[in-house]
Amino acid sequence: MKPPAHMRTHRRRSGGHRWDEHNSTRQAQILEAAVALIEELGPTAEVSIQQIAERAGLARSVVYRQFDNREDLDARVREYIMDHYVSEVESLLVLDPAKTGEEIFYEVICRVVSWATAHPHLYQFAQNGPGRSSGETSLTIGRHRVAETLWQQFSSWTGMLAIDVEPYRPLAYGLVGLVEGIVTQYLSTPAGPERPDQETIARMLTASAWHLFAGHAADLGYHFDRSATIAEVLAKLFADAAAQKD
Repeated sequence: MKPPAHMRTHRRRSGGHRWDEHNSTRQAQILEAAVALIEELGPTAEVSIQQIAERAGLARSVVYRQFDNREDLDARVREYIMDHYVSEVESLLVLDPAKTGEEIFYEVICRVVSWATAHPHLYQFAQNGPGRSSGETSLTIGRHRVAETLWQQFSSWTGMLAIDVEPYRPLAYGLVGLVEGIVTQYLSTPAGPERPDQETIARMLTASAWHLFAGHAADLGYHFDRSATIAEVLAKLFADAAAQKD
């Protein structure tokens, strides 16, 4: 005897959900295997579907079923790499009141430089090639995510102070592009006396970010002490705003 209709429907939905989870798990296995092979063999190596399947412990036919084609698989691998990279950067884009603005810049840029240096093959592979979104590379998508997070953090407190910074929004994208460009050039420089160390690159980028921020702030009449914490800066801005109202 067949179960009631509502139970049959529920069972199909439940089974479909389990199947989706099963596919998601397999896709993760495949992507992790592809990333491991790129890490080992390099960003320009011809990594075959067979190699990926063997590393993932799956049949080659399973890999083919999980993705539309090879281009789709490569795009998903780039997206997977960028997701991990960007998540690490985003976790540091927090306005800690006990730190100076320059310290926050430095921590974020250090993470970018150290991750790219530790995973140069992944960094290069993720930068080159289309993403899953039409007309955008995976690098462009990653830059947008970081720039938007940076902008949201910055504009959240300027909004409380009624400071109109919207015209400066493109600078968030410019800053992210500057960092990515210098890091890419750094990775392409052969090891040797001509190549600076990671800290030197991070310090230079931090100083550049600070001067960009402080220069535009000065144009608006705001002058900041590099040694002041975020809490001290905000306290002064709020005090100045209150004094103007009086």
